[in-house]
Amino acid sequence: MAAASAAALPFSSRQLERVFARLSGRPPLHVHAVLSGNINTIVKVECEGRLYGLRVRTQEQVYRYEPDLVKEALVAALLTPGARPPTDAAVARLFDSLSAARCGTLDSETTVLPRLRYYDWTRQLLAHPYCVYDWADGAPLWDTPSPPLYRAAGRALAQIHTVRFEAWYADFPSVGKTPLAWAERFPQALGKELDAARRHLPAALAEAAAGLRLPDALEVRPCLVHNDFSPGNILTADGRLTAIIDWDNAVVDAPALDFVKMKYWTAKNPAGLLSPHPTLFGAFVEGYGDAGQAIVESVAFALYELLWLLRVFNFECAKQAQGIAPAPGYPEAGAYEACLSEVLTRLSRF
Repeated sequence: MAAASAAALPFSSRQLERVFARLSGRPPLHVHAVLSGNINTIVKVECEGRLYGLRVRTQEQVYRYEPDLVKEALVAALLTPGARPPTDAAVARLFDSLSAARCGTLDSETTVLPRLRYYDWTRQLLAHPYCVYDWADGAPLWDTPSPPLYRAAGRALAQIHTVRFEAWYADFPSVGKTPLAWAERFPQALGKELDAARRHLPAALAEAAAGLRLPDALEVRPCLVHNDFSPGNILTADGRLTAIIDWDNAVVDAPALDFVKMKYWTAKNPAGLLSPHPTLFGAFVEGYGDAGQAIVESVAFALYELLWLLRVFNFECAKQAQGIAPAPGYPEAGAYEACLSEVLTRLSRF
């Protein structure tokens, strides 16, 4: 393994060799790239002439979901044709088996997830949970903004949402064991974000949000939700989608949640900022199928818009208070105020 590449790794060359020994003995390895994100470090590794991705959750202190779970392992099983558990109780048994093993060799094949080869959250070889998958080449969808590709993204999301559940759950370990009413879950999440936003929002907006009368239930069936479905996590190459990546935030929730980021971060505008693009978003909704338009016109969509807008507004306000500028390509907090006003007006009409 090249010394220059090893120097950029967040762990030793010996540890990397031991990880790949689980797959194919101890062949020579070549590190092509080390990519660091907000939560994960991704290492592009060549082994026996094949390219793999090693995805390590190195920034666990900022990760707010299940700490000891590589979600790709569960998602791959849920999305593999012919292997999908038919009931929530069956999903619970699947999760229990993954949780008990804590590591394992896989050969999953789905049309939306890179082929997963290995997962491990024992923390024995590496200090953090990780998985190994076949490397998926491609550029983010926002770098290739064409309607056919956005329609393909809609079709991919519709396939993800075919994994449905019998009840709402707080997290994956709860599936099939501890159902949670939507009226318990959503108002609590909304109230938390609204409390944080009151210091920065105009008083009229905060009062309008606080005065909303929420429904007792949603007339939708919960499903597998990517929860970060945006053009940055959709890879394309040669005029087609190659993979949907970054499943750390996956949850059981309403299908509408996966439409929100696509609406507001559809593509980059001439100034290089992520912004709505009605034509491309329309292509995405069309690609989802007959249910797509009904979803974006529903009260559920407006409610999840409100929740997400408050979250991203609070996130940017917190960064601003620390003197941290928005990440390149992302709008500042003030850009979301007009969006919040429009959503609250729409909700008042339901």
